Amino acid sequence: MKNTLLAVGVVLMGLSVSAQTRVIEYPVTGARTTDALEFYQVEISDTAVVLKGDMYSRPNSWVSIASSSVLKGRQTGKMYRLIRATGINLDNKEYMPISWNRSFTLQFESIDKRDESVDFDEMLTGNNGFQINGISLKEPEQKKKIHCRVEGQVIDNLAYSRLMLMPEGTDPRVQEWISVPVRDGKFSYDLYVDKEEPYILYAWSDQMNGAWRPISFFSENGKIELTLYSMEKEPEIHSDAPLTSELLRFRKETNDRFMFPLEKERERLEQEGKVETPEMKVLLEQFKKTKDRQELDAIRIKAHQLEKEGKAYTEEYKVFEQKSQEVYGKYREYQNEYIQSNPTLVGLYLLTRQARRMHDSDENMTTYTNLYRTVYVGKFADNPMTEYMEIWVASNEIKIGGKFVDFTAPDLQGVQYTLSEEIQGKVALIDLWASWCGPCRRTSISMIPVYETYKDKGFVVVGVARERKAADMKNAVAKDKYPWLNLLELNDVGKIWERYGVGNGGGCTYLVDKNGKILAIHPTAEEVRTWLEKLLSD
Repeated sequence: MKNTLLAVGVVLMGLSVSAQTRVIEYPVTGARTTDALEFYQVEISDTAVVLKGDMYSRPNSWVSIASSSVLKGRQTGKMYRLIRATGINLDNKEYMPISWNRSFTLQFESIDKRDESVDFDEMLTGNNGFQINGISLKEPEQKKKIHCRVEGQVIDNLAYSRLMLMPEGTDPRVQEWISVPVRDGKFSYDLYVDKEEPYILYAWSDQMNGAWRPISFFSENGKIELTLYSMEKEPEIHSDAPLTSELLRFRKETNDRFMFPLEKERERLEQEGKVETPEMKVLLEQFKKTKDRQELDAIRIKAHQLEKEGKAYTEEYKVFEQKSQEVYGKYREYQNEYIQSNPTLVGLYLLTRQARRMHDSDENMTTYTNLYRTVYVGKFADNPMTEYMEIWVASNEIKIGGKFVDFTAPDLQGVQYTLSEEIQGKVALIDLWASWCGPCRRTSISMIPVYETYKDKGFVVVGVARERKAADMKNAVAKDKYPWLNLLELNDVGKIWERYGVGNGGGCTYLVDKNGKILAIHPTAEEVRTWLEKLLSD
């Protein structure tokens, strides 16, 4: 009897072990072809694999998942069928509510134990379906030096159902970012990294609407606690981590001293109606009520003319604007003193942040270049902020009369090309563009007739597309029919845009002579033609 009970116990224990379910949070480690779909959890058992995720889009817009979807084993190459879905109807247009998201689960057949990771693929014709690569089926070993816990809450804002987390300076149009879901008004993420560097967090819905309020903090051992409200209300942030705490202290001090008094004064002028002149107020009211595009353009022209004539704003507001410039100048001087006297990662961050805001015509570029060279060169050598500042200082030489920056990049077939070799001894147009940048593509298209006229006379064009997906470049080249060599800058791997000083943009063009000297930056097609007439005339 005792042996029988023991045998039954062993059998039951075996069933319990075999039925165990492993749960992995944030399993996606590879690239994705869409921002509309995210998997946040995977459950693995002997009988099935269940992916839990969210669909995302604007309210009243729709997202669909195909019943043909499969998981592809990365180790075995096997395909695993989708069995069922909950929370959504497969092959159905799922319209988004005011929360911008819809949660769901997908159940797939059991996975071969040799497969440690899988790819999700809708298997639609023409590679038009969603693909999410590198879904890990094993708990990752955390070998990173730093664990930064980010957690918080969202107050009275259903649209904040998803947050974007990334290193500061990341361009989400071309680089991967971390998607953090908000459940019942709460969110959390365990960030594991090797280096202390600035990160930013903001709402995906705000980014989709074209204006967002990024929250900055350092990836360091400790906790970051946040309370988010909306674009219009300042978020609350607390931290027990030293770098973030010092950054918050500096910001509070400078806001109290410089910024908040200005904000109060501006609020007073707005409440008393002393910002715009009566003529400008009339145009603003018309603008609010008008939906016709031509009328809106006409109103913009009139408003611009009022500004040009100095008749858009009251004299009291003009005095306020002058005072604002003076206060901001004092703030910048105070910040510069901090950067110089506190050569820490916080000081380097403030310097880097200011550098990102500089423009070619900004007279303070020399100030920040000198601050970096005299205070920070040789410090924090392996920090990403140092790499950015080195590239930024070098990019300041990208100007008319300066020399182009050389680089090597692949074409769509993976063949590597070096820019200097392709343009040696020729007048060249370096065309930095992106499939998602309409103005860039219009500029490129305008250059095609110029290229066809002068390509046999010593003129060459080399294009580089800044993309998250190679397929986007391929489709754009096929549609626009560029007849010259086009290379691929995938996920900013070569930092080409930063090296040319246009890291925040879609692209720019640079006309260089046979010796590599920059003749023109962002010239029109006619300006290029004029230069070529001078340089390549028979």
